[in-house]
Amino acid sequence: MDFITTGVIASTVYDLLKSGLKLSASALKERLGQWITDDIVAEAVAGELSKLDLHDGLSEKAISRQLDQSQTISTLIHSINAAAALVAPSTIKTVNQKHSGSGDNVGGNKIVN
Repeated sequence: MDFITTGVIASTVYDLLKSGLKLSASALKERLGQWITDDIVAEAVAGELSKLDLHDGLSEKAISRQLDQSQTISTLIHSINAAAALVAPSTIKTVNQKHSGSGDNVGGNKIVN
């Protein structure tokens, strides 16, 4: 899941830089409100992003590579994902299925011994 969050942050940074906006905690929190809900985390991410050599000439892929190379950003992304997992755990509550014909009808994880 960290690579997805890295991609989302890289895309957001790319959009902000392309628009000529400054990488700030408020801009990140506004655009990444579902992932970054805490002001302290937003400020930490913005601070670390400002330390990287990010500019409007970089592609999303190049920004993503730089984010992956930063140990501090990786730690922050891991903590963001851990907090998101607490808020929205991924569990299957209900499965409604209709099945006709031959073959398996599996709703969830299939365990084969």
